[in-house]
Amino acid sequence: MSDVTFKHPEYVKNFHMWDKVDDVCKGQDAVKAKSTAYLPRNNPHDTSQEANGFYDSYLKRAVFYGVTGKTLGSLVGAAFSTDPTFKFPKDLEHLERNANGAGVSLYQLSQSALRHILKHYRCALYVDFPDVEPSRNRAEEKAKQAYPMVHLLSSKSVINWDTITVGNQVKLNLVVIEEIISERGQDGFSTESKQQYRVLRLEDVGHGEFAYTIEVYSKSDKGVWVGSGRKMPTDYNGNPWSYIPFTFVGAVDNSAQIDNSPLLELADLNLAHYRDSADFQESVYYMGQPQYYVTGVDWNWFKEARKNGVYIGSKTLMPIPTDGTFGIAQVEPNTLSREAMKDKWQQMKEMGARLVEKGSASKTATEAKNDDAVQHSVLSLCTVNINEAITMALRWCAKFVMPNVDILTKDDLLYEISQEFNKQGYLADLSRQLFESAVQGHSSFKSWWEYNQSGMFPKQSYDEEQKNLEAEQEGKLDLTGE
Repeated sequence: MSDVTFKHPEYVKNFHMWDKVDDVCKGQDAVKAKSTAYLPRNNPHDTSQEANGFYDSYLKRAVFYGVTGKTLGSLVGAAFSTDPTFKFPKDLEHLERNANGAGVSLYQLSQSALRHILKHYRCALYVDFPDVEPSRNRAEEKAKQAYPMVHLLSSKSVINWDTITVGNQVKLNLVVIEEIISERGQDGFSTESKQQYRVLRLEDVGHGEFAYTIEVYSKSDKGVWVGSGRKMPTDYNGNPWSYIPFTFVGAVDNSAQIDNSPLLELADLNLAHYRDSADFQESVYYMGQPQYYVTGVDWNWFKEARKNGVYIGSKTLMPIPTDGTFGIAQVEPNTLSREAMKDKWQQMKEMGARLVEKGSASKTATEAKNDDAVQHSVLSLCTVNINEAITMALRWCAKFVMPNVDILTKDDLLYEISQEFNKQGYLADLSRQLFESAVQGHSSFKSWWEYNQSGMFPKQSYDEEQKNLEAEQEGKLDLTGE
């Protein structure tokens, strides 16, 4: 008997890693909610009420610093410091404002994709179209309000997959997507979450041909997963698809292979720092306060002191035993756990944690660029893979609404996240040089103006700059100011 809930071995193997990085990126509340999973008990075999109380205090005093989450945010911010380039035909203009049917733009969807890849190593894109009959003309198509949508799936949602080789091409022939849907309760306010599975298949229809089908499985009243029947989507021309419009998006490539997430090592180090923090905070609690002591004490003196009390302060007189002494012991500030925390903090910064520290030494542009080189090489590869996957998904969308997508070029259909992560910033000298060049007729005033507005050198070809220059000259621009 087939089991639609079966999980791919690689999914099972990596799920705990994805869960861990998610918790670390969410911050202290999520990490502490997992208690012993990330902060082990010192005496796991002692389950007494007293031991539990000690652990609860130990957990509450621990401090988790959200380094990994801040690094994730800064990397995404660096990738989108410049707006992506998005070129599309008129038939796909809805994707600019609503790419997935839930009001999320393609720009926002690509941001989420980058976050998933940095945390989990991969995510997935899936394109679908409403189950409607092919339209006979544009007016009929518009009346149906049917639009292709691009759905972003986390690594946790795609529980199973498989591939086959057709000719010399490796194609996905099975994808199982776990979905959570909400249904409104009878009272009109409450909601109930239900689970279902969307199964995408590439089926052999004979004569060496394959066709893409969809089937949704839901649980029956008897607790059995039942399919709703397979449907075969068609493109604009009414032809079945010879492949599944689905792609994985990874940190290294867009294959089905899974590797460690780019933030995994930083997350592990962040948790190690958290455990050192717990030990340090415990030592501060127990040993941080001054400890008073008296020497030369016998039991009679001790009992009398406990009976009458001992008062300490500049305005009190404290009797001490004959030949006895009174002193104060205080812990040195540089404890071992504190030193371990400092070491791990430095290691986290070296691994790419972008933290702004007040009072830190200034760096030259070259030094700052070298510091970012490793993380930006990873970030660059992630953005390249997202660019390719989204551009491919756009072509699938176009195949649903256009008779011939082969005529579309990169000038017609393209999504590209900029890889210029290290912004040079506005330079007054460069602005002056651009202005002087424009006055001399070697470049356009448009380029100088754009640089002053954005702080970035305009991206345009030599021919485009020549056209701008000619247009300004034909306008008889008065360069003398007279």
